Amino acid sequence: MEKIPTYKLTRELPSNSKKVKTINGIDLYNINTFQNIMSWNQHNLNTTALEYFGNKITYGQLPKVVAEYAKGFDSLGIKKDSVVTMSMPVSNEYILSLFATCNLGVISNNVNFLFLRNDLARYTLKKNSHTLIILDVYLPLIVDKIRNANIKNVILTSLNDYLPEEQKTYFNDLSKLPSKIREVLKDKDQLSACIKEIRNLKNVNFIKMSEIIKAGKDNRNEVIYPKVDIEKDSIYSYTSGTTGAPKCIVFSEQSPNAIIEMHKGLNLRDFVGERSLVVIPPSHATGMFYAIFLQMAKGKTLVLQPIYDKRTFATDLRDFNINHTLSAASFYLEAVAQNNIKPGELSSLSRPCSGGEPITKSNVYLINDWLKRAGCKEKIAIGGGSGEVGSSALTSYELNPETKTNETGYPIPGVFVKIVDPITGKEVKKGERGIIHISSAASANRYLNNKKATDNYYYYDENGIRWADLGDIAIQNEDDSYSMLGRSSDSYVDENGQTKYLFDIEYSLSLEDPIIEWEITAFKTDYGKYDVVGQVVLKNEFIGKEDEVIKYLCEKYNLDGIKIYDSFEVSEVTGKRDYQLLKNDYDSYYFPNDNFTFVKKKYSKSGKTSSGIVNINEIKTKTKKLVR
Repeated sequence: MEKIPTYKLTRELPSNSKKVKTINGIDLYNINTFQNIMSWNQHNLNTTALEYFGNKITYGQLPKVVAEYAKGFDSLGIKKDSVVTMSMPVSNEYILSLFATCNLGVISNNVNFLFLRNDLARYTLKKNSHTLIILDVYLPLIVDKIRNANIKNVILTSLNDYLPEEQKTYFNDLSKLPSKIREVLKDKDQLSACIKEIRNLKNVNFIKMSEIIKAGKDNRNEVIYPKVDIEKDSIYSYTSGTTGAPKCIVFSEQSPNAIIEMHKGLNLRDFVGERSLVVIPPSHATGMFYAIFLQMAKGKTLVLQPIYDKRTFATDLRDFNINHTLSAASFYLEAVAQNNIKPGELSSLSRPCSGGEPITKSNVYLINDWLKRAGCKEKIAIGGGSGEVGSSALTSYELNPETKTNETGYPIPGVFVKIVDPITGKEVKKGERGIIHISSAASANRYLNNKKATDNYYYYDENGIRWADLGDIAIQNEDDSYSMLGRSSDSYVDENGQTKYLFDIEYSLSLEDPIIEWEITAFKTDYGKYDVVGQVVLKNEFIGKEDEVIKYLCEKYNLDGIKIYDSFEVSEVTGKRDYQLLKNDYDSYYFPNDNFTFVKKKYSKSGKTSSGIVNINEIKTKTKKLVR
C-alpha cells in the first residue's frame, strides 16, 4: 500500500464547526482537541492509534473507548469545570483520560508524581481538585498525605491493565521500570498495605480504573457534552522546577488546537501510520502537545512505554520497529555510550527528534554518526521553545541536512521570534546575542494565581501581539535560523565585572575530545573568585587514562578542575540531564598539580573550599567502563 504523507491527510471538520479566531495567522475553530485529532483521521479509521505492548486501539475504535471513559467519569459526578489530577506514566489510561476530560469540559491537572510526593496538597487542594487518577505503584509515596488534600475520589491505574493476557507478568521483572518505581516495588506488601489504608479512609471513594471503564461500558445513555469554548481553561501543566518551585501553567483549549493547526500542510517527510515511540509523559506540555496530540493528528501510531528509561531507549527503537520519536538529547547520548545496536538495526527510524535542552555540535556529530551506523538515513532533528509557548516553537526540519548541526531551527507557522538586548530592550542585529522572545499561537493563557509571574513572562507590543520573554540567550544565524544557546542564569561575573557564559565553553567541545558529554559549572571560592570546572563522561577508549584527560581538558579549555562521572543522572521530572544535581555536586574535583599528583578539591554552597594532594591511582579507581 502506498504511504500517505502526513501533509496530504484529508480533513473533515464537524458540520457545526466554524472559525472563531485567528492568532498570528493561524485559524482556530470551535472544536476541542479530540475533535481536532479525529477530523484528520476520518479516512484513517483502520490505522492503529495507540499500541501498548501489542494491545491496539484503532482510530475507528477511539471515539467509543473515549466515550466509555467519559461516561465512567460522569458516573462519579465529574462534570464541566471540575479539576481532575492525573499522575501516570505514558499509558493508554493517561491518553484516554485526557480525551475524556477534554470532551467533558473538565480541566486536567497533569502532575509528575515526584511533585505530588513532595507536596500533594499544593497540587490538589490548592487547585480545587477532588479527584486523583494515579498509578498504583506511586501510591505508597503519597498515601499518608491524601487525608489532608481533600481528595474525594482516588482512581488507581496499573501498568498491567492494558497488557495482553500473555504479557501480564511483563513487569514482574523490575529492571524494566524506572528506578523510583523499582524502589517502591521492592517491598511487594507495601502496595497492598497502602490500598488497605485508603479503603479505611472515610469520605474517600477508592476505585480502580477498570471499574470506571466497566461503568462506562454498562451505561447505555449518551453523555451530553458541553459546548466547546476554546478560551476556557482546559489543561494545567507545570514548569520543571529547575529555576525554583514549579509554576502551574494554564492552557486553554485553543493552545493544543493551535499546535495542530500550526503544522497543517507542513511537509516534514513523515507518513500516516508511522510508529512513534512516546517516552515523554503527558504531564509535560511537550509530551502532551507535540509527542501525543500532534502525532495523532498526523495519523501516527503511538507506541507507549512507561516513563523515562534511557537504558532501553535504543533497543526499544529497534524492538518496536519505530519510525519517529521525540526524546531528550541525553537518551541519544546514552545510546551512543552503550553502543549496543548493530549496523542496520534502526533502518526503520526515519525521524529521530530531540528538544528541550541545548546540545553541542560535537554531540550532534556523535549522535548522527551513531544513527548512520545503526541504519537511520536521517540526521537528528532538534527543536526548542518553552512549554509556556506550546513547545516546539523552533525546529530544524527545514535546515539544510548536509550542513545543519546544533541550530535550533526556524519558527513554525504561527510563531514570531525576536532577539532582544537585555539592557535596552531593543532588537539586536543578526548574529548578535540577546534574550529570545517568542509569540506563539499556542501560548499558554497564564500562570495560575500568579499575576506577577505572568506579567513578567508575557507582554503585548504596540501592535497588540502577545510575546513571551523566555529568558534564554539566543542568536539569529546568517541563514535566518535561530540557535538557543542556554539559560541566561548559566553564567557568573568574574573579578573584572564581566559576565561569563558557561555554555560558551560547553559549545566549544570538539568531536575529537576524549569525552562524550560535559557540563561546565562555576563554583565560588574562599576568595570570592570562581573556579570553572568540567563535569564529564569519558569515551570508553579513554577510561584508564583519567589523569591524561584531566590535564588535557584543563589546558585546552582553560579549566581549573575536572570531575569524571560514569554517566549523568537524568531528572525523573524532565527526562533531561539533571542540571540541579550537577550544580550542587561539590565534591571530588581534580586539579593538575605535577606529573604524578593532583589537587582534590571540595566546594560548598557558602563558598568555603577544602583541598588535598592525591596521586594518579586514586583518580583511576573513580571510573568504570560505561558499556553495560
